[in-house]
Amino acid sequence: MMGYNGIHCENLTPTNDAASARRNLYQKRKTDLVNDLVDPICVISNANEILTKKLGKFLDAETRAYFEMISRAATKTKTLVEELRNDSLVQ
Repeated sequence: MMGYNGIHCENLTPTNDAASARRNLYQKRKTDLVNDLVDPICVISNANEILTKKLGKFLDAETRAYFEMISRAATKTKTLVEELRNDSLVQ
């Protein structure tokens, strides 16, 4: 007999909950995004700190203020990423 023979798999449970699948995918993407952001933020922060220390005595007030702005932005971004990371671990 030719044709389709259905296969029964006891270990596989069908999931009809699309919302749950969507939440799980969103959570994975969020976790991946948070992890992907950590290194670039650290590189920017560290580079800014090194440049400030090495060049600080040669900087005018406007440039020094710009380096300080970068430092504040990096700190704020680190805080936001840590909040997202903690939120990802809780859920």
